[in-house]
Amino acid sequence: MSSTERMQDTPRVAADESQRALDATLALQRAAVEKEPYPAAEVRKDRLRRALDAVLTHEQRIIDATRADFGKRPELHALLTDLVLPVSALRYALRHVESWMRVEKRKPDFPFNLLGARAYIFYQPLGVVGIMAPWNLPFGLGYAPLAGVLAAGNRAMIKPSELTPHTSALMAEITAKAFAPDEVTVVQGGVEVAGRFSALRFDHLIFTGGAPIARHVMRAAADHLTPVTLELGGKAPVIIAKGADLEAAAAKVVAAKLANGGQACIGLDHVRVHRSDREAFVAAAKRKAAEFFPDFANNPDVCHVFLAKQRQRLASVVDDAARRGVPVDIIGGGSIEQLRSDPNFPLVLLIDPPLDSAAMQEELFGPVLPIVSYDTLEEVARQVRSGERPLALYFLGGNREQQQYLLRNTWAGGVTFDDFMLHAIQQDLPFGGVGESGMGRYGGHAGFKTFSNAKAVAHPPRINLMKMEPPYTAKMVATIRRLLKS
Repeated sequence: MSSTERMQDTPRVAADESQRALDATLALQRAAVEKEPYPAAEVRKDRLRRALDAVLTHEQRIIDATRADFGKRPELHALLTDLVLPVSALRYALRHVESWMRVEKRKPDFPFNLLGARAYIFYQPLGVVGIMAPWNLPFGLGYAPLAGVLAAGNRAMIKPSELTPHTSALMAEITAKAFAPDEVTVVQGGVEVAGRFSALRFDHLIFTGGAPIARHVMRAAADHLTPVTLELGGKAPVIIAKGADLEAAAAKVVAAKLANGGQACIGLDHVRVHRSDREAFVAAAKRKAAEFFPDFANNPDVCHVFLAKQRQRLASVVDDAARRGVPVDIIGGGSIEQLRSDPNFPLVLLIDPPLDSAAMQEELFGPVLPIVSYDTLEEVARQVRSGERPLALYFLGGNREQQQYLLRNTWAGGVTFDDFMLHAIQQDLPFGGVGESGMGRYGGHAGFKTFSNAKAVAHPPRINLMKMEPPYTAKMVATIRRLLKS
């Protein structure tokens, strides 16, 4: 074989080795499932404790790793997203796993319920669960799903993002110290490894990321009929009620929009404000931005938009709006070209962009904020319904009647009133999307159920008055007819 042929053959050999390694790890975990198909509560609690200890023991290293990947990231952002998120989930599961494991009694149908029949749900582990974590909350969304996965008695393989290599390497290191490879393991690698990972014969696969990649994940999982939970995103609207406290609303909006550089699946996408309040809200948003982030480029509370591809995409959205004649305000000054090159991506306000513009069609996932005027709440509800269904919806300043109207007349994975993201961090609430923003729920008890097989179990009555064995008689037919009528 020539040297040229050897060079051409190298990628294929590497791919084969990667596939063998993935297959071997999955086989190892499957063998462990065969030996221990139903782990006892103490075993599950021990695994949850080890996951919790792994996070808490390496708190500062996790913060430092995410900062190394982002370039600049406030410590508070890392604490909230990559530490508090998984720690809260793991602690909650640890407290409740024994009660979750109990059978759920169900009432047998008449007349079986009168004769001593029993019915219940037995929650059985699925087996091996794959977790595909994103780059924006690189540690938090790798470890938070472990709460439900381990509480349900499963093994797990985690594929963190290749776009955050420092965090991914640290996750692999501390996971290997905390768990045997047949319990929980971390798989590192690029896009090709991610593709092979999603095609493994898991018993369940959870993917957090964007809708375009999610489609590839679903196609890969479909070959084995692997059930999937998809946590995606979408254009989460913030609706500000007419006559709301605009200073308070602007403070919340600016702080939330710039948190983690606007790079969060449940982060706000755009604001809808009553036409009579628009100018006052824009002015308030500018004041709050100047107050919260003076000397933006050197401000320690700014989180980098560290991926060049992200900056290019966001700058193109702004450029599209400018070419359409939309008023563009880059807070703190600068040009659209500078947006492409500087990771200190500033807050950019777009005033009333057309509904068919890129700003109103694409998920923004960054510090670009369209501010859209509305005349009636009914108009807003119609527009929200006409688009892809978002992961989150936020309503500030409204009364109870208006809140109920939006709950009943819009679709969203979850809703927070008068604040941001609270619905996603309540452990007793299920978290997930609808339509384009995802499918399935996890978090708290919902996660335990998602990663379990809800096995229906029935015991016959003590007295069997309904023996249906041949030869079938007219009396049997008459009995069934009576039941049908009752």
